[in-house]
Amino acid sequence: MKPLIVIAAALVILLVPTAAQAQLPVGEADGVQIARERGGIAVTFTADAAKLYKRIAGKKVIVSCSRILEDGAQINENVLVAPRQRGKLVTGDRSRGYDYCRLWLAPRKVTIRGKPQRAPRQLIVSVPLTQQGAVFLDEEAKSFTMLAVAVVAEIVEERQKLPGHPTYDQLVAKSPKLARRVVGLAAPGDTPPAGKVGYYSDGAEHIALVTLSASGRRLFIEEAADDVLSTNVAEYVFGELS
Repeated sequence: MKPLIVIAAALVILLVPTAAQAQLPVGEADGVQIARERGGIAVTFTADAAKLYKRIAGKKVIVSCSRILEDGAQINENVLVAPRQRGKLVTGDRSRGYDYCRLWLAPRKVTIRGKPQRAPRQLIVSVPLTQQGAVFLDEEAKSFTMLAVAVVAEIVEERQKLPGHPTYDQLVAKSPKLARRVVGLAAPGDTPPAGKVGYYSDGAEHIALVTLSASGRRLFIEEAADDVLSTNVAEYVFGELS
């Protein structure tokens, strides 16, 4: 191919727009909608979230909204009491630029074995308001899923008194339900199909968990000999829910 033709072909490739990345849904999650109403934040439980609403009916809740920053998040919280009948929760928060909001069941006093204790806040739902917020919440959820698989692997290792991390076959043999969502990887650098968590273990000190985000980013947690940890989801694994 002649040089000028090569250059022309390259220009065509550069000028042709690439397919737009799929947009993640915002404004609703698990039947819970968050929108502006008279300038404030309003939380609406649709009929699909009726069962979820029963967890907060008549109880004190916290509506926590966050703006993602380069070094963390800016958070505003509003405390209110949810109506006993499924209804709208309206805050006076008129701040703008939120990327996502969370609804928490506020800390409360409980009695365990006859002793009064204070239960921590419980997360009810997280709702993305922007694409950045949607990506954050999606990657956060998938990171927690990988951590959950790692915890199961640790339990299997301890209970079976294995010399190292269980192999994939050992893992699903003791937890068959995991096979529905977890697939074995031949090497730690492999990537599982979308919607699955990939699991690799050499049966000793090397373990890797991998998954794909909704936007196609490869997320991983990998531990090698001498407890050397590598991951690209540290902000979710080591950060606190905000």
